[in-house]
Amino acid sequence: MKAIKIIAAIIIVLVSVLFGMYIWLGGFRSVTVTRSSFGPAEIVFATHKGAYKNLSTSWSAFQKEWQAAGLKDCKALAIYLDTPETPEDKLRSVIGCDISNLDDALKMRLRSMLRYLVIPKSTTIAATFPYKNPASYFIGPMRVYPAFKQELAKEKIVPPLAIETYGYMSAPAPEMGYAMPLDLKREDFAPLFDAFK
Repeated sequence: MKAIKIIAAIIIVLVSVLFGMYIWLGGFRSVTVTRSSFGPAEIVFATHKGAYKNLSTSWSAFQKEWQAAGLKDCKALAIYLDTPETPEDKLRSVIGCDISNLDDALKMRLRSMLRYLVIPKSTTIAATFPYKNPASYFIGPMRVYPAFKQELAKEKIVPPLAIETYGYMSAPAPEMGYAMPLDLKREDFAPLFDAFK
């Protein structure tokens, strides 16, 4: 009987800690969806196909590529090409570094060694979510995308993809950015889709 009480107490403590962590990460934070703009932004990128939980492996491989090309730090972003209903093994993601503000010589070097694209300027729906630790990369989308879905349903708009921004890899931004273009089509991102062929 005493052992059962001890086990119950441990379970209660663990649940309380996890619940507290979820609150701290922003799990119950309300999300404000706004109209904003994104771009133009020039990016160098790599691709990832498969479950989002395995993205870190692709990021590690991509980091070696951009470092070898001479980029010291990456202003990181990711572009998600598929809807949540897509089977995990078919999910297509693009991981990239925004090089818009770099000097021309470094841009030319990066373009010669990595795949690149200029994302056109677009009107978007947008939201932010606080970054606390790597778990935020999973909590944020769980809170933001349902709010986006609700907003898009009102106007019957189907965006071509989703963009997330994270700040520099050496110093993540205090907030992650989320955006979905409203006035661009999938054709405007053809090089990203073609990269998976």
